[in-house]
Amino acid sequence: MKKEKVYIVVSHKHVLKTPGSKNREPEWEVSESVEFVNQLRTKHLTTSSAIGDYINRTMQSGARHGMGDYDTFETYIRSKYEKEMAELDGAYREQVIFDVTPEQEVFSDEFGNIRARTVFDKVEA
Repeated sequence: MKKEKVYIVVSHKHVLKTPGSKNREPEWEVSESVEFVNQLRTKHLTTSSAIGDYINRTMQSGARHGMGDYDTFETYIRSKYEKEMAELDGAYREQVIFDVTPEQEVFSDEFGNIRARTVFDKVEA
């Protein structure tokens, strides 16, 4: 059985805010965009600030921009893009069957990965 792939791609771009004149310097602002894709393209690999693998909970890139840890990355994305992450969770975390007890620290998640428990994991009693 082939595992699905879901990547969270965050890109930052400097955009000219006000055009410059002879008396004024141009002002720049940073524009942020996020994409949820199932296949990484060349543009994602070359222009993105950070890429996180949603299914495996790992970072593909982003260490040079301060996003080397997946949990920090996901917390940031959840805080800024709540609606999009809720849709993603609804699509990929719907059929969750946990075989864990509250005292277990390491378990097998719904994708077959063995990992440590996080605050986002539900525990069925």
